[in-house]
Amino acid sequence: MTNSTFITEILQKLVQINSVNPDLAHDGPGEKEISVFIKQILEELDIPVELDEIAPGRVNVIGRIKGAGGGASLMLNAHTDTVGVEGMEEPFSGRIEGNRLYGRGSYDMKGGIAAMLGAAKLVKDSGEKLKGDLILTFVADEEYESIGASELVKKISADAAIVTEPTDLNLCPAHRGFGIFTITTTGKTAHGGRHKEGIDANLMMGKLLSKLSDHSDQLPKNNVHNLCGEASLHVPLISGGRSLFIYSNECTINVERRTLPGETLDGVTSKLQELIDDLTNENEHFKASLECDIWRNPYESDDSSGLFSICKQTSKTVLGNEPGIIGHTWWEDSAIFGEAGIDTIILGPTGAGIHEEVEWVDLKSVETLSKILFSTAKNFCGLSEAE
Repeated sequence: MTNSTFITEILQKLVQINSVNPDLAHDGPGEKEISVFIKQILEELDIPVELDEIAPGRVNVIGRIKGAGGGASLMLNAHTDTVGVEGMEEPFSGRIEGNRLYGRGSYDMKGGIAAMLGAAKLVKDSGEKLKGDLILTFVADEEYESIGASELVKKISADAAIVTEPTDLNLCPAHRGFGIFTITTTGKTAHGGRHKEGIDANLMMGKLLSKLSDHSDQLPKNNVHNLCGEASLHVPLISGGRSLFIYSNECTINVERRTLPGETLDGVTSKLQELIDDLTNENEHFKASLECDIWRNPYESDDSSGLFSICKQTSKTVLGNEPGIIGHTWWEDSAIFGEAGIDTIILGPTGAGIHEEVEWVDLKSVETLSKILFSTAKNFCGLSEAE
């Protein structure tokens, strides 16, 4: 079987397996079925593999092509879960039209999974022996809490990693992070006709929202990264008050702050607290609390392993031209690997429809990606002279 046929057949089967994250949709089955399928493929390729059930129905897959020794280890990574399928007509069809394969997860990121398996097949079929280990990891739950990647780095390490999230065959060495904060203003309950007694928490929040709006306007002007673009802030949720004719005693908002490489939790939190403190000093009735609910660090490779340079050259050779260099505006598991000391870049196939009603991946790009991964593994891990 040619590698092209192998990749297409595997990818179609991957998309036909429902692996919706159960934390995002009540009927999502999770990653167990797709993990068992990936394990079977690796076993057919004669690659040692293990399943790691990190929570009921939530499974990581780890395969390892053992090197001969004396070379660097490279991890290839993809997540097996997807977001929900509401609004999609045929989410699990794996339908092929021309060079496009359709379905939930085809682009994000089962195309990356298929390319990794295709690269593993190329390694096995070539008969060449790598010096360093090539580690194939398929993790659960990237779309929600990333428990898969968090557990993975407790078990294994590598000199470098490639995460095969979609990049349209561009190299992505950096991405944004984010923080979710809860801010609550406190008022004083009173009858709507007793304005001298009541303090309206909603109006107090309005004063803060005005300052947050100004801060949001300034962020894109003052915080810019050459690959990841601009920092940003918005308020996705707001809730306040008990009833008509009653002064609101409490108003709560959630603030979503998208961060750039170099920004820290302390720095972002300090700025939000500064806005609150300014209002506290300006208005004796203003009281507010600030809590961070979720924080995910931004990430940027420093190419300490040399992987980016090697991948850039191998991509140029396979593509016939210089690959683009981009940053992602969203967060990915690569940050977890980077924090664990694994220099990581992101490289994935071409397609469209991430988290949308129509999602597809370009089959030719998945095959091309498998060739780049194969070539990068040989150059990064090294080849053993002894056959």
